[in-house]
Order: sequence, then structure tokens, then C-alpha cells
Amino acid sequence: MTGAYLTALLATIVALALIAKQLRVPYPVVFVIGGLAIALIPGVPTVELRPDLVFLLFLPPLIFGDGWTTDYRSFVRYRRPIFALAIGLVFVTSVAVAFAAHWLIGLPLALGFVLGGILSPTDAVATDAIAEEVELPRRLTSIISGESLINDASGLVIYRFAVLAVATGAFSPAIAVAQFVYVVAAGVAIGLIGGWLVAKLMLAIRRKGLGDELIAVSISLVTPFALYVPADAIGASGVLAALSGGIYLSRKSWLIFDADSRIAAGSVWNLLFFVFNGAAFVLIGLQLRAIVRALPEYSLPTLIGWGLAVWLLLIVVRYAWVYGVAFVTWRLFPQSRRGEGAPPTWQSLFVLSFAGMRGIVSLAAALAVPELMPSGAPFPDRPLILFITFVVILASLVGEGLVLPGMIRWFGATLGSDEDAERALAAARAQTAGAARERLRALEATFDSAAEWEVAGRLQAAYEDRETHYRAHADGSASGDDTQQHEIERRLRAEAHAAERRALLELRRTGAITNEAYRSLEWDLDLAESHLT
Repeated sequence: MTGAYLTALLATIVALALIAKQLRVPYPVVFVIGGLAIALIPGVPTVELRPDLVFLLFLPPLIFGDGWTTDYRSFVRYRRPIFALAIGLVFVTSVAVAFAAHWLIGLPLALGFVLGGILSPTDAVATDAIAEEVELPRRLTSIISGESLINDASGLVIYRFAVLAVATGAFSPAIAVAQFVYVVAAGVAIGLIGGWLVAKLMLAIRRKGLGDELIAVSISLVTPFALYVPADAIGASGVLAALSGGIYLSRKSWLIFDADSRIAAGSVWNLLFFVFNGAAFVLIGLQLRAIVRALPEYSLPTLIGWGLAVWLLLIVVRYAWVYGVAFVTWRLFPQSRRGEGAPPTWQSLFVLSFAGMRGIVSLAAALAVPELMPSGAPFPDRPLILFITFVVILASLVGEGLVLPGMIRWFGATLGSDEDAERALAAARAQTAGAARERLRALEATFDSAAEWEVAGRLQAAYEDRETHYRAHADGSASGDDTQQHEIERRLRAEAHAAERRALLELRRTGAITNEAYRSLEWDLDLAESHLT
């Protein structure tokens, strides 16, 4: 039956993704609601998600991929707000949830801190999906993504020590701080050392001429687990190991991958992200039946009310922290803002405060709460903690996930603009075209045939046209006529590629070319068409 379940899960992911596109709703929202709806269908088997499956199967590749696409310079530039959210807010949130759970629900403070540690980290996967859907400005995207990648470590450290305090009745703040430093430092160190070793291995394989696209992609798929597992085995942060290794290898990708390997790896990893993200969020929704079944002594409205109250508390605490930190750093200590650009608008702070969704990490942490104490007694209120976590995740993904895109579109330009980044991109394209022209000119002294001069002349003209076009966009002098010509060229090239493809199909139909030749020419056309978009 495992094969049938897997097939059904993949089919569900595809169907829900189509619904999300049709409704123009971020896919995490539709995936979670879809999983929830399936869980309510009579006769559907109960799905119980194992926490080790989440931590080992889902997190390493997803976090590694986020590290690969992380803008390192932006991360460093906005490190102050990132760490204020990833460490300061996590601690404040854990304390607020602990005391709220104690006063509202009657949980002991130690159990309240277990719940706080579970709910304090935001979800990188859900946040990135929302950001891509509505194209957040780069500054906000960098801060939100950076926060959600780092706060897993700080939240899980609080969670681990709270569980230990409940199980043993002992807690030492000094040991907790030392453990946090160890978890972070060792995780980052393993990620960087592991990334360096992988880079050396791939470079050696490439230099010996033994590599190809399949080998390169296979190594890239193994790498996240090779970084995560050793870090987790020694009690360090596997999340930070995968993240730091992804950032390091991304910076070295030009050296360890050739062009074909990068293209192949990009395709494989895009598919992997889609399937893993979809499976993670659908499985969140499918947990409902198993979670509710473990709570017969509470009424469902009471449980939902407690969960929604905790969710609202998380939003209020985040708003208070974001606006409080912004006021202190930008008004009272303006020197601390050096290098971060213009002060944030209240609208951007509003969106940043609202973008605190919880997801798969919180669910996995809740599921990982031990069922038994060292004495053999049941871990107190484990089902209640699990249910409140589920309600908070569901409310944040659906509530915030549905409202946030509209909020971002409503605020529009007041959130900031990426115009400077677009101009920088155009300037970079102009500079690379200029470098190509300079290299061709330098090679002219070695030409000894008319054919070389003729080909070099054509290339020089093409690069000169490209450089002129992007220089105009970089300095803002591009005219409407230039933009119109660019669109006309794109349209005509698309028509030309379509004609090529029709001719190629006819050649294959008549048997004028082999299937291997067809695939090779189709690949060239696919690359050319991809450049148009």
C-alpha cells in the first residue's frame, strides 16, 4: 500500500498546485487546506508524521536550497535586523507564550517554554513561497528569509532545554547559553568544512575529466544530508550546517560546476523543491485526525480557542518587537543603521511584522516531544501541545498566507523599490558584454585568417549592441523606443523559434534525422527560448 499512498500524495500535490495557480493563492495555503480536507474524508487512513522523517528527509534539502539562493551580501548588510528577529524575538516570543500558556491554559511554566520553543521559529519555506508569489522588495525578502533560516537554531535550543527541564526538573541558564553557542558555532563550522570538502571533491573530479551532469547533480543531492547528519549526531544545528554549506557552495558554483551541470542541477532541484514543499504542507493538513484523536478530555471549541489565542499573541508580540527595535535603532541609535540604506517605512515594518508564519519545523518539533518521561510516566500534556501547535500553524499559513499577498499589493511602492537593483543588474550585463569585447579585441593580434576576422566582427557587433542597450538601462536613459524595440525583438525571436520547432518536428516525422539528433537540436531551441523569458 505504500506505493499507492505515495502515488496518491504526488497526484494530490499536482492537483492542489493547479488549484493554487488558478486561484492565484500561495501554494502553501492550498496545500495545507487540501491536506486538512482530505483528513476529514471518512475512510481515508490516518497519517501520522514521524518527526525524524521531517528533520532528516525534508529539512536538509530545503534548507540547503535556501542557503544556495541566499544573497550573502544582503544577509551581511541586514545582519542587525536579521539577528534581532532570529535571536531576540525568538527569546521574547518563547517567554510570552510560556506565561500566556500558564495563565490561559494552566500549563506549568516549563511546559509553556516547550510550547514557546516550538512556536518561536518562523517557517522559511512558507515565507519564501509568499515572497516569490508577490515579489517582495529585496530588502524585505532578505530580512524575512534570513530570520527564518537562523531562528530555527535558537528556537530549537530553547525547546530542547525546556523538554529537559520538564523531564528532569533541572535547568541551568549558564548551561543553556553555552549550549546555544555550541549548537550555532559547531553547526556553522561543520557546514563550512563540509562544503569545502565537497568543493574539493567536485573540483578534483572535474579536473580529472571524470565528471558529468549526472555525477555533479548526484553529489549535490547527497550534500545536504552529508552536512546535516554529522552536525545533528554531535548535537549541533543540522539546519545551520545545511544552510552555511549551501551558502559556501553557491559562492563556489562557478568553479565546481560546468554550464551543463548547472542547468541540469537547476532543473532537478526545482523539481525537488516542488515535491518536498508540497508533501510537507499536505502532510501538515493530514495530521488533524491523529492529533484530535489524542484529546478526548477537551472540547474542540475550547482547544481551537486556545490555539487561536496563542496565534494572536504571536502576532502582537512580533508587531511590538519589530516596531520597538526599529524605533530604538533608527531613532535613538542612528549610527547602528550604517550601510542599511534609507529608514524603513511604517508599511514595510507592518508587512515584516505580519510575515511570521509557522510551518513544518514547528510541527516536527511538536511531534518530537517524547511520549514518555525517563521515569516511564507519560510526558505531561503532549497531545495538548501538539494540537495548539497544529492550530497555530494552520491559522498562520491560511490566515496570514491569504492576507499577506493582498497587503503587499495594497502597500505597493511604499514598501520600497528594487529599481536600484535592476539598474545594478543592467550595469553588470553591460560590463560583462564590455569585457567580452575587450577580450575579442585582444585576440585580434593572433588572427591569421579572414574567417577569424569575419566571425570576430559579428561577435563584436552583437556585444556592442548588448552593451549599449544595458548601459542605457543602467543609467536610466533608455528611451521608450528602445524598450519597444526590445519587445519587438523578443516577439520576433519567439516566432522564429516556433518556426524552427515546427521544421524540426517535421524532420523527425519524416525520418530525416535520428531521435538523438532531434533531442540535441530540441535542447538548443529550449535554451534559446528560455533566454526570452
